[in-house]
Amino acid sequence: MNKEEFINLMQKTANDLSSNRLTIGDFYKYSGVSRNEYANHFDSWADACSAAGLQMGLPIRYFAPKPHSRDECLKELRRVANMLGRTDLSSKTFTKHAQFGCMVIIHEFGSWKKALDEAGLELTTKSKKDSTPLTREECVSEMKRVAALLGQNYLTSKMYDKHANINSQRLSRVFGSWLKALDEAELSLSPHYIREIPFGNLAKNFLEIVKELGKIPTLQQLVRRTEPVSHTYAGRFGGYSKFKQKAIDFIFSSYPSLPSGIKTILDTEREKIRSRETVETAVIAVSPHQQGRTLNFRAFVYAPTSEHDVVQMFGAIADELGFEIIGNRSAFPDCEARRRIAGGREHYRQCLIEYEFSSSDYKKHNHPLKGCDLVVCWVHDWLECPIEVLELSKEIKMLNGWR
Repeated sequence: MNKEEFINLMQKTANDLSSNRLTIGDFYKYSGVSRNEYANHFDSWADACSAAGLQMGLPIRYFAPKPHSRDECLKELRRVANMLGRTDLSSKTFTKHAQFGCMVIIHEFGSWKKALDEAGLELTTKSKKDSTPLTREECVSEMKRVAALLGQNYLTSKMYDKHANINSQRLSRVFGSWLKALDEAELSLSPHYIREIPFGNLAKNFLEIVKELGKIPTLQQLVRRTEPVSHTYAGRFGGYSKFKQKAIDFIFSSYPSLPSGIKTILDTEREKIRSRETVETAVIAVSPHQQGRTLNFRAFVYAPTSEHDVVQMFGAIADELGFEIIGNRSAFPDCEARRRIAGGREHYRQCLIEYEFSSSDYKKHNHPLKGCDLVVCWVHDWLECPIEVLELSKEIKMLNGWR
């Protein structure tokens, strides 16, 4: 797919969703392209949206203009089902035909299935199938079946998904990762997964992109403009920073006649990396971080175990939930943000946020009931909380990015 085709597909997807806004999750879900396809043409999702004339973020319909009662939600579910002549209903189909989005229903009932049960409706066949618990034996059997069908002892997730009855994401959730699933099935990664490229070639690639951009490239900017995959630049060296430092040292020793501007850019970056390493080395006796259960949601390998983890996760998905963060601080309330409000014209209102690991911590910390609009937490265990609560452990289930 070339760049122009990709932009046309973005515009078509947004049009199908009746919105001038498009999240990266919605795009992959409804367009059917692979997750990192945009990286072949753009340095960021923001650049891709700009080129397509779209805005980032969830469509306005995901945010209800006013609270809806349970009876109103049930009535709308039944109306859409009757209009379509169905007894089963997916959240995607409902949102397409309803007067408000599926998130209103999910927030009111706790899950899409509970809402359907109360409305006398059913999950679609596909949803039932995807929600059925899998045994490790079933997963291993399916992987071996696909490998035998292809006549090989290795699998990539993309190759597997083309022929499988159980998708690779569900396997990764059962085993913890795709690699662990392969180990369990006694299969290997593709022999082309890691391409051993001489370090001198990698360093030369890095130098060429520095010259092209006039600055140190991000890992994505580097990968998009060169042939090797991101693991080649980062995984082999313990991270992208370590690669950059080693590459810059190699460039200075191998290219004595560099332009002065390029020398300055490289030298400045090397000093920044060394400075960070000095600070890290100076930190002594740091207690290990407490790890939660395996989560594998985007960059979060483990579930949050502290308020600090909650702050990081909310910051990573705030835009998709309809928030703009103005600033965080240690004093009450923790965060000043703006919250998107639905209406004829897109607008925002101020939202003061307090972060907690569990909502009951708000009470334990003796925070006042005034001066805070929203409690953002991982676990909502204070059901009578008089302040609105956003429970991340439920919100992220509505987003894409699971491994």
